[in-house]
Order: sequence, then structure tokens, then C-alpha cells
Amino acid sequence: MSIFLFLLLVLYGLAFGFVEYSSSMASSAEPRFISRKLVEEPPGDLGVVTQPNRVGETQCTKDDILLHQEATVPMPDGIPTYTVTVMNTCPEKSGCAMTGIHLTCGWFSSARQLNPGVLVRLRFDDCLLNGGAPLPSGFAVSFQYANTYPYRFSVSVAECRQR
Repeated sequence: MSIFLFLLLVLYGLAFGFVEYSSSMASSAEPRFISRKLVEEPPGDLGVVTQPNRVGETQCTKDDILLHQEATVPMPDGIPTYTVTVMNTCPEKSGCAMTGIHLTCGWFSSARQLNPGVLVRLRFDDCLLNGGAPLPSGFAVSFQYANTYPYRFSVSVAECRQR
């Protein structure tokens, strides 16, 4: 079983560029796992701790907002519940807080009452998150709803507001 799992990880790594074989490793049965990150180190003195910068990122977009949804413990009457977390992943150096975040949400409704300051459906397929207030970099907003099936939320609109 462990060999199967190892081979599966190697194939996955080859497919997505996480495993690399070089000619010097051809005789070795061990792959080398690599991690490729798009960061650049700012120039500095040796021994001085510096923060890496994300390459090519000076302005944040709606793509910097991560949305995660997971099933949680059902309500006492058996209705499934889901927790949604929306996080602003813009780098802090950009000085950008995302504001006016709208989610696609269909005919969203919940058997559990939500705080309208956290999420409110304005019309079909348009929900306003956090009352339109800014969501600073690194911060998250979370809400829990109850419905027979999960909704497919996605960020439709968000604006970067510089500090």
C-alpha cells in the first residue's frame, strides 16, 4: 500500500511540476521534490531579515479573495448547515482593503437567520458581504447557513481601497 501511495505522489508531482528528475539522478530511485514560489528577495545585508515580495503584484483584485465552504453539524431538525469563510489574501504591503464584496449566490436563503451586516441577498445571484465595508488584508469574514443543499458562492465584484 505504501509503495502505491508513493508512486501516486510521484505521478502527481510529475504532472504538476512538483517532482524533478535530473540526469545526475537517473540512477537514483529517489525523486527530488521541489517547490516553486513566485517570490523575489529584496536586496539587503546578510543577516538582515527581509520579507519576500509577491512577483508582479502591486494592485489587488477580486482574485485575491479566497472563499472556502464546508459542511458543519446539522441543525437539530436535520437540516444541513454550511460554514463559509471569505478571506482577503492581498499582501499587506499593497495597503489594500477589499471593499464592496459581492458574491454570486443564486436565490440564497437559509433556515438559520443570518446577520444582514455579514451577508444579505440584494437580488437574484447578488449577495453583499460584510455590509460592503472594507475587509483588510489578512482578515476573514465567516457565516453559517442552513439549507438542504450548499450554494455555489463565488466572488463577482470587489474593489481595492487603498489605506
